[in-house]
Amino acid sequence: MYLRSLAPVKEYLVVLLDVYSRTHELDEQSIGAVAARLEARSSSVRYMGMLHEYLDVADVGGAEHVLALGCGTGVEVRELIRRPDFHGKVTAIDISAELINRAKAFAAQEGRGERVEWLVDDAQSLNLTTAFFDLVIAHTLVSHVPQPKRVLQEAARVVRPGGTVIIFDGDYATLTFGPDREMDERIITALITNPRVMRTMPHLLRDVGLELADSRGWVLTEIGRADFFLAALQSFSVLLPKTGVATPQEVEAFVASQREASEKNTFFAGYNYYALIAKRPL
Repeated sequence: MYLRSLAPVKEYLVVLLDVYSRTHELDEQSIGAVAARLEARSSSVRYMGMLHEYLDVADVGGAEHVLALGCGTGVEVRELIRRPDFHGKVTAIDISAELINRAKAFAAQEGRGERVEWLVDDAQSLNLTTAFFDLVIAHTLVSHVPQPKRVLQEAARVVRPGGTVIIFDGDYATLTFGPDREMDERIITALITNPRVMRTMPHLLRDVGLELADSRGWVLTEIGRADFFLAALQSFSVLLPKTGVATPQEVEAFVASQREASEKNTFFAGYNYYALIAKRPL
């Protein structure tokens, strides 16, 4: 058993709009939109290709105990379990009990839940013992949490000496849906707490005692026709008005214009992704 005693209730003096940072507080419609968006990423060949690449670099075959932080609907967890070179077990945590329930259901549907323990917990203050895990993965988490350095401190604490920590996330300051920069900024404000956090990641890793071992970078763009971004656009209709960054009418007009651009083969959207692979020194 590797649970430690429960920590005091955590309080952050930060006012957040980012709906992905407070999934444990969202209404049913909003959490449904978030879950649909997270799960839709699994159907994108290009998106999943990034996941496969960083798992290949990390050499997960030797990992017996893996921790997935902020697992959402469990896309990366199920992909890890599918790998023929991985024979270990996964502890998957998320701050949202509803997302954990959905992740469990998706894994059960695929018959892949037996090697996963699903926990509701806060990645900024984990109720897990020190130096237990061989591999810790934070997949699109640090851009959303109020205190990303706390996530890294906890990852460095729970990974064993010689173990690996992978941070994968977007550089959302590069997000664009064509020339309308004003709407880009509204989207970033509504959905991202730390749009530039990956630019500071090498410093943060060093600060918490982890050594950068490798890295990867990608530009995910769609020009002409939309695919990956269609699910994002669908989620905007629900999520953006909830934060107050735009009226329902403004969002619907924007989403309609983007879908029309895709139909006309004039769509343009993209942003950068990065994966940093770090080691805890022996």
